[in-house]
Amino acid sequence: MAEKAPMDSMGDLLDRLRQFVCMDCSKESVERTFGWPAQDITVHTPGEDETVIVILFENGIILEVRYFLNEGLRELGDDLEFRLKIRIDLTSRVRYNVFYSRYIHGQGYLRISLGDVENRVLRRVLEDYYLPRLKEIYKPVIQEFRGFFSRDFFGVEADQNRGEIYYSSVRPRGEEEKAVILEVVSRLFQLEALIKERDVAHRLAELDLQMSFIPSVMWM
Repeated sequence: MAEKAPMDSMGDLLDRLRQFVCMDCSKESVERTFGWPAQDITVHTPGEDETVIVILFENGIILEVRYFLNEGLRELGDDLEFRLKIRIDLTSRVRYNVFYSRYIHGQGYLRISLGDVENRVLRRVLEDYYLPRLKEIYKPVIQEFRGFFSRDFFGVEADQNRGEIYYSSVRPRGEEEKAVILEVVSRLFQLEALIKERDVAHRLAELDLQMSFIPSVMWM
């Protein structure tokens, strides 16, 4: 049996995902394909034309894969994308996504997106009170979330159940394909340590506690 090609870059991992057929998604098949022991595997279908597989490896790395069940995309080779993530000790009553965005005049900047909030009053409270404070907490460290190239980046997602640090989605022909897996993983854990060392997690917990006193937020 021929040996598998080395898996050094994110592009190599993308190629390995193309070879991976998740029939029963057993831990054994995952380890055979990727070389990392799996701790947990979940599969769900957000829509008729999409399947999401999330693999938590024993080394703490999370692989989130999206397969698009579209013949046209398959013919173009654009029928899948993935993210590498790690879970961190961070939760938030308000669901948000913070990430380092594209360059403007040679410098990056902070972008934040909130989860869907239908209540207009609550949305106004979040935009006027919560967002400025969230930006103030992340702004001193956001430069550390820049990627390796011009458009890639790292970010943080948090909700009431979990918090995760992630690397931007890897797609066919994207610059993320050139990133080295070891460097991406190393940066993920460095950012986790940074959030703890800079007291970001503590300040976020205080902000979350303040938001809990707003009745409509308590039920988000």
